[in-house]
Amino acid sequence: MAARKLGGGRILGSGKCAPPNTSSRTRTPSLLSIGESVVSVDSNVSTPLGTSPLKDGGNDLGSRVSLDSRNDGNAANTGSTKLICPICNEEMMTLLQLNRHLDDDHRELPPVEQVEVKNWFEKQVVKAKKFQPLVVINQKLKGLDVFESNDSLAAMPIQTTSSSIHRPQQLVEQVRQPDPDEVVTRTHWQKNGYNDVCTEPSCGKRLGPVNGNINCRKCGRLFCEDHTMYQMKLSRSAQHEPVRGFWCRCCETCYKSREGYNDHSSLIKNHTDAFAALRRQKVDKHHLEISRLEKRLSKLTHLLANPPEDLVASGGGLLSGSRNDPRKAIEQSVVTWEEDAKVAKCPFCQQEFGNWTFRRHHCRICGRVVCADSRTGCSSEIGLNVSRNIPPGSMNIDVRMCRDCRTTIFSRKDFEAELVHKPTVQKSYENLIQFERGIRPLLASFQKTLPMLQDPDQPPSHTQLAEAAKVRKRLIDSFGKYDMAAKRIRDLPTSNETEAKLQKAIYQQASNFLHLHMLPLKSLPKLLKHASPHGSGNPRPARNGGGGALAAIKYNDIDSASQMSSSSSVVAMEAEEKELRERLIVLEEQKFMVSEMIADANKRRKFDEVSSLSMNMEDLSKEIDQVTGMIEHLDFAGAYENGQVGR
Repeated sequence: MAARKLGGGRILGSGKCAPPNTSSRTRTPSLLSIGESVVSVDSNVSTPLGTSPLKDGGNDLGSRVSLDSRNDGNAANTGSTKLICPICNEEMMTLLQLNRHLDDDHRELPPVEQVEVKNWFEKQVVKAKKFQPLVVINQKLKGLDVFESNDSLAAMPIQTTSSSIHRPQQLVEQVRQPDPDEVVTRTHWQKNGYNDVCTEPSCGKRLGPVNGNINCRKCGRLFCEDHTMYQMKLSRSAQHEPVRGFWCRCCETCYKSREGYNDHSSLIKNHTDAFAALRRQKVDKHHLEISRLEKRLSKLTHLLANPPEDLVASGGGLLSGSRNDPRKAIEQSVVTWEEDAKVAKCPFCQQEFGNWTFRRHHCRICGRVVCADSRTGCSSEIGLNVSRNIPPGSMNIDVRMCRDCRTTIFSRKDFEAELVHKPTVQKSYENLIQFERGIRPLLASFQKTLPMLQDPDQPPSHTQLAEAAKVRKRLIDSFGKYDMAAKRIRDLPTSNETEAKLQKAIYQQASNFLHLHMLPLKSLPKLLKHASPHGSGNPRPARNGGGGALAAIKYNDIDSASQMSSSSSVVAMEAEEKELRERLIVLEEQKFMVSEMIADANKRRKFDEVSSLSMNMEDLSKEIDQVTGMIEHLDFAGAYENGQVGR
């Protein structure tokens, strides 16, 4: 049987039939051999490394795969072959089947990684680290690793390269920093006792295994675990060293009293002088230009007001239109005019000169050629009253200036004039602010009187009632004026949308101020019912002088006027009527204001304010009815009769 080599020297077939190694390498085609179309040199018959180690010598893969044939002569006719797997000794029909069997069943598989289980454990570890009690335990065990540690350099990951793997261990140890507790001195530490408590004055916990027993590395005193949750950099002598120190645990007092902690201002470098020097160059240049143009204008004005005698005597008036115009000569004496032929366009609007309707004009200040188009405003005539005592029949002298000269000369003065002038909105707003400043002290005084009126066991005196009513009346009057000022600002005419938004915002702020501070005023009529202890039904307090009028207003006591003396009854009745009518006017105004507030709140869909304002409206209506009834029941006839009888 002819031998055939596979895979660079390994024999495919039986080892018994293999020829000796010294035999010739020439081979003859055999009918029993496998064709080259089936088995090639690059075939995958060879198994991977590590699946089945082969023995040394001639027992290779080719020797372990046997081709048994019953008869060499009949093999060519029948073509039946028998292949055996060298690993599991399973019989195969063809070499292709053996190849597939080796690839499928005897392939070297990598170890199965339990990815899901590993990921589950990692997730549980992350959750456990996020758990707050565990975080606190880690802080206690690791010495507050949440802060910057001293071994930050040692904790840096080392690159796993070929050079770093073989790096000596001494280089890694040199990077590591020493332990702060071993370096920083402990000579100043307080020694542990039997009944030690936390040094923190607000704590007082007993130190021990539960609460901790920790020395502050800075001051050395004993504290509990909770009051040493701070770190600061200390030197070897336990002094604050923010640059080269070690992170050490300390108490709150040492942490907050260290140098630089209470410095709320950082490094300041003043650039004002440098900026002022840069700005001064441009400002000085601008002021120099303004001064130069103002001098020209002043000189021109002086010459036009008092022209030289030789020009006046030469002929032609000051405003004459002759060719030898003395005014033109005066204007050209101040500044040299630019030649007309050299300028074809206006330097501002770029319109071409050339026709009689679009003429050239000269600026009397700088001498440039400009146009006189009123639409562009390239130049304009500025009226100057050169003399206070203008004789009758004389004309005002106008000086033509270009746009740049006019802006340069008058911009600063116009700006100062604008600062002095206040627009109408600003004046109205300042008036509104003055009302608000006057209301706030009254509100504070009113709030002070309310607790005295709310005591049911000690009813307020007539003086307190009168003072409360007086303050309330002044507040209502002030609120009315405040509301009128706010509405005046809202109704001012506007020239643009920005002013309208500003006025609307001012009115909205004023409305919020009224809603906030006017609601407590409705509680005073209820509080004034404390004339008798615990609010008895028909109170009749004694009244003396002006207090009788107030009591009559409050309690609607019609018969109380007859108890006054006949000499003062008429005067008291008239004063009472006047006070009642003033009070009625104020209540009507307040009712009108509250009704407008209700309408405004309905528009803004703020129904909580509507409910409170509606209650206020009801109280005002009741009080108005009560005051109206008091005015109707005032007995002026009886008072006059008593006065006549007394006389």
